[in-house]
Amino acid sequence: MTDASPSAFLGQVLDDLVAEHTTDEAAVLAARKLYEDRRGRVFEDEELWEVWSAGFVEWFVVEYVAPGASVPAAVTSLARAREAGETRRAAAIHAWLTSHRSLWSVEKLGAGYVELFDLLGGARVRVDEPRAMHGVAIGEVAELRVIGFEGAPRFGRAFLFHPRGTREALIEQARLVTGEGGDRRAVLDHAAMLRQKVLRYRHVPPARLYERGAPKA
Repeated sequence: MTDASPSAFLGQVLDDLVAEHTTDEAAVLAARKLYEDRRGRVFEDEELWEVWSAGFVEWFVVEYVAPGASVPAAVTSLARAREAGETRRAAAIHAWLTSHRSLWSVEKLGAGYVELFDLLGGARVRVDEPRAMHGVAIGEVAELRVIGFEGAPRFGRAFLFHPRGTREALIEQARLVTGEGGDRRAVLDHAAMLRQKVLRYRHVPPARLYERGAPKA
């Protein structure tokens, strides 16, 4: 896989990290409970199951610090790759560890690229994306991970799109959460909880749910 495209190589490295660090079932279940406590629980037969699970495994290997540990699991893999002289693999693991997960607004869609605006940090990036993003429109907001690897921003795997018409409510909710001392991850968790509510209250317009959602204590 060392001759794979940058995006394909990042994906393979993530698969390797997940396989390496999910052998302790009890630890994974404990982390999953924490993830669901923070972001809401989605069941296997629900439409968000795949993106919820994809987001969980990314978070588990590159962000989550287990009890008794001081760094995410992928840091140990990075050290081993460097010791083994696996330059590209080490660079890919480092890229995952330093990736930026946020709420991004789709600003422009072009042939082979997407321009994004970070609603929480103010950054603007252009991501090369050869796949057609069917159904995605200008102005939509998604929680996603941007990874800087081999000279360009790339996408992670998990794309959590929020309903159309909720952008301003999300910005206001972010202000409320940060005003109560929450960091960017707290904002993302709160927004995910609101997104999960849409599954439970289908009779209520999503924009109303987002406006009424109270920040977590």
